[in-house]
Amino acid sequence: MAPAKPKSYMAGSNPVSKFEGAFVVTKHAAPEGRNIHFHVWEFFRVVRGSLTVEINGVPHQFVESDGEYALPPGPHHCLYPTDGQPKGAVVEFWLGATPSGSMAELNQAFFENWYGYQEDILLHGVEPDPIQVMAMFDAGDSYLSPPAWVPEPLRHHIGKFMGVVLGRWIGGMLGYAPFYPEWTTDWAAACRQMNLCSTQKKFAQPNAQENIRASYLERGVDIGNEALYDEHGGYENCTAKKTK
Repeated sequence: MAPAKPKSYMAGSNPVSKFEGAFVVTKHAAPEGRNIHFHVWEFFRVVRGSLTVEINGVPHQFVESDGEYALPPGPHHCLYPTDGQPKGAVVEFWLGATPSGSMAELNQAFFENWYGYQEDILLHGVEPDPIQVMAMFDAGDSYLSPPAWVPEPLRHHIGKFMGVVLGRWIGGMLGYAPFYPEWTTDWAAACRQMNLCSTQKKFAQPNAQENIRASYLERGVDIGNEALYDEHGGYENCTAKKTK
């Protein structure tokens, strides 16, 4: 196990295309895996394709005509492309959340880093690390849900306990950052958030993003969406632009 080491520079890309074009998201995308929010309302609207939202174990399908849906704090949930769609189908949707009123926020930085990490796992063969996942989720005021057989309210509290203790405190001491310069568009805001936690202050380096970006450009490596498209030979109906 080891902290994430981003394989590409995607900060500033908009729209963001993930998982070989399967997800196209403006501003930010949804986290996979069952999770729970304690403070925020999460809302989304499908633009293209069909999205399944599993809420407390019950799947609900959403398409463009369904409009916007608001999910209150509390339910265990996960989002994924609906099964049975044509091969190569794209699921495009908007996703956002209300302010949490706490140190952690379900914001753009969380979505960028979570999906950046997922992309490295799926496309670059990176082994997933549970501590890294919990560090990212905790920073987004989002916590992994234990198995459904765990009784409530214990199920809620176990997820948050693991996120804070393992993800934030122990993870921070072991070098697991919740945000990475290569994936975070608003790096200054991410640094401000990390500065609020004693174990994560060391990751809040204001000049880190500028230095990493310069390193990519000096090596002639494309940054933004094109870094992914060029590596895999391009995707149909997608336009990649360098963010130089």
